[in-house]
Amino acid sequence: MLRALSFVGVCIVLSGLLVNVYLAIVARGVTPAEYGDFGAFWSIALLVGFGAFLPVEQELARLGPRALRSAAVVAIGIALVESVFAAFLSPAVVVLCFLSAAQFLVRGALIGSGRLSWHGGLLVADTALRVLFALLAGWLGATTSAQFEWTLVAAVAVAHLPVLAAIWWQGEREVPVREIARSVAPLLVGSLCAQLLLNGIPVVVAAVAEPGERARAGVFLAAFLLARVPLFVAVPLQTALLPVIAGKPKRAVVTRLAVLLAVAGAAGVAVAFTIGPWLVQLVFGHLYVVSAGDLALLALGVVAHLGLIVTTQALVADALHSRVAWSWAAGVLTAAATFAVIPDLVLRAEIAFLAGSLTGLLVGVRLLTSPRQESELCSTTSSSP
Repeated sequence: MLRALSFVGVCIVLSGLLVNVYLAIVARGVTPAEYGDFGAFWSIALLVGFGAFLPVEQELARLGPRALRSAAVVAIGIALVESVFAAFLSPAVVVLCFLSAAQFLVRGALIGSGRLSWHGGLLVADTALRVLFALLAGWLGATTSAQFEWTLVAAVAVAHLPVLAAIWWQGEREVPVREIARSVAPLLVGSLCAQLLLNGIPVVVAAVAEPGERARAGVFLAAFLLARVPLFVAVPLQTALLPVIAGKPKRAVVTRLAVLLAVAGAAGVAVAFTIGPWLVQLVFGHLYVVSAGDLALLALGVVAHLGLIVTTQALVADALHSRVAWSWAAGVLTAAATFAVIPDLVLRAEIAFLAGSLTGLLVGVRLLTSPRQESELCSTTSSSP
């Protein structure tokens, strides 16, 4: 298990690097203003993907392939609902709704069946295809956000649809659809709130930016994406963390988490004030100029968000699904209130992300260490396989 997890960790790191290469290729292929539009699409894609279907992946990881077909029914239902809203955005987002259902069914089934090496390899294949298709689009003359959006769609389809076809006949419908839906529902609230907190801010920044601020919104997106590099590792890894966290004393988890976050926060601020602005221009180009102070705020927000991810996975491992939803909801509400009261376009986004992530972390730690209620114990017992 440890060897497989180590391999998955390496694959996730490589996948995270390839994602940033992909985003850098797009940034260099369009103007900062167009990149702001692509950033909104990228964030929405993560919302309809991770936000909607991560709970399905988590339940498949917990229950195994015997739940594959029932989970597919739930995933298709979610895709149909969100595609109605996506129809007002872009055709690429509508297609991604259904492809994301397939993507996370595959990932959950692979983890649940113990094929972690396949899971890790698929992550790398997916992101490598994104880079390849982005390079091909640039070579063919793509210069707009809308043109580059389809490179993501194509990569997800090519990487996951053949695997889904291969594993479909191995799955059985032993777990009732109702049980999957009941378990997914509270996790879905938390997952959507998580993606709103992480990816809603770039969308809102692009939406509220005045015509003269579109380039500034694009620069903010570039800085935000670079600061979030650790999250490209942590977010795909969170489901694989469940077997590691399960059974561990929760106060020990909190103590170790506090130490790691303190070290990570200090390191992030140090990087922001030393080479941060230079790194942004190195990756995205000379047009993307950002201050060290802005990067430091984003780095602190990322550290708090990492802590929130680990804390909520500890809640999932302890079958406290409703507390996961409360943690993320507290973060989103705090971020929204903060964004509403600060006037500056970029500063409001940076502080909203930090305040929301920190609030969610503190609420999650409090819920993790508080005693279970009798009703939660009964619910856990009744829903266990």
